[in-house]
Amino acid sequence: MTSLRDAPSRTISRVSLLLVVARPSRPEVDAPLPVAGEADEAAASATARADVWQAVRHEVEELRGARSLAAEGGVSPGALDGLARAIADDPDDPSVRYAANPEEAVADAEAAILAGARAIAIVPVALALDEDADRLADPGLEHLHERLDELARRHPDVDLQYVGPPYHAVPALESAIAALRPVDSEEPQLLAAAIQRAFAGDLDRFARFMTALQAGVPPGTRLVLRGSAVQGESYRTGEPFDARGPGTSDLDVVLIGEDAMAAWEPEAFYLRGVNTQPLWDDAPGVADPRLDRARREAQAAAGRPVSLQAMARWFLDLRSGLQGTPYVVLGG
Repeated sequence: MTSLRDAPSRTISRVSLLLVVARPSRPEVDAPLPVAGEADEAAASATARADVWQAVRHEVEELRGARSLAAEGGVSPGALDGLARAIADDPDDPSVRYAANPEEAVADAEAAILAGARAIAIVPVALALDEDADRLADPGLEHLHERLDELARRHPDVDLQYVGPPYHAVPALESAIAALRPVDSEEPQLLAAAIQRAFAGDLDRFARFMTALQAGVPPGTRLVLRGSAVQGESYRTGEPFDARGPGTSDLDVVLIGEDAMAAWEPEAFYLRGVNTQPLWDDAPGVADPRLDRARREAQAAAGRPVSLQAMARWFLDLRSGLQGTPYVVLGG
């Protein structure tokens, strides 16, 4: 398997570097096979989709590793030529290409289809790597979905999925995201570890924190805890939770629900209807004052900084799956 860590480290593009992963059809065999039924065909399609998304996650992990090894962070498209050939030599494995712009991404997808691809995923790398890269600066990405939609219409037998703005195909994304989620949930253990980490195991203090939040969020809002409190270290820096002293690491709480998202100011969205800017001490005016009061009360109970962000559940799952960052549902 080709490793990105073997490539020279340079600066990663924060604009239009796209990951294109394609899964070919199964190789032809000499012996004739029975005609597949609908169930067999559906199972084959699901397998191809799962293979593609597992390969996407593998490449994101490789990119994260390369970025952490580089003093200036990341790699350039030119340094990815070795990975552009394939993940492995097996013709049945997904192929991987890195496109420097939307035009290259479309060309790579078309080439994969001509080569017999059954499933293709196209992912802006910045979205997969950086928690703060939710606003993509390249206008070309805003219209890439239209070109890929046309390509999909010309090839209806290919499962082609683009994970980028404006996120118009949420049901299809949800089916793809399922391939990234672990089979067995570890939420009880993750929650227990987070309470020990962030509240020194004090259940009464955790209860006061939850009461303050639940009293201030709109009815029906689901509360989710993510970040270093759950995984034990920062996704971006690798720094352990509270490495700078007790109470220094913050608690990242995601609010899920239409009413919760409506509590943010119109200009405080990274992507409309998908995710918001965080509400925290340095940005108290991005959401309803009642929500900030609840945040401050929860912050006092926790004895550490607390930030709130509204997010669509499917987008939370997508980020969690691509980044390999777990979360726990607190309630709601």
